[in-house]
Amino acid sequence: MKALSKIRAVFRNRDDSPSDVIATLLLAAKEDPDLRRRIEFLLRLPAMQRNSVVNTALHEMELRDEAPNIRAAFATLATEEGALAARRALDSD
Repeated sequence: MKALSKIRAVFRNRDDSPSDVIATLLLAAKEDPDLRRRIEFLLRLPAMQRNSVVNTALHEMELRDEAPNIRAAFATLATEEGALAARRALDSD
């Protein structure tokens, strides 16, 4: 997945907190139209579908031994609160 490799490049520091990681992800999405479209698509999904997509991605991230902070940050997008906060952050241009 091309977007995931872009995300990996942004998160080089495995010590960043999940809140720092999600903030960085959203900043990157504001600058990268393709990444933004992918995240906005994810955020528009109904809660059950979004949760399923996020959980599948988390499983794949775990298999690839992605940093736990990156997985934790991405997991926040599965929650209603996290999705709403991400939408607000992307819309605050």
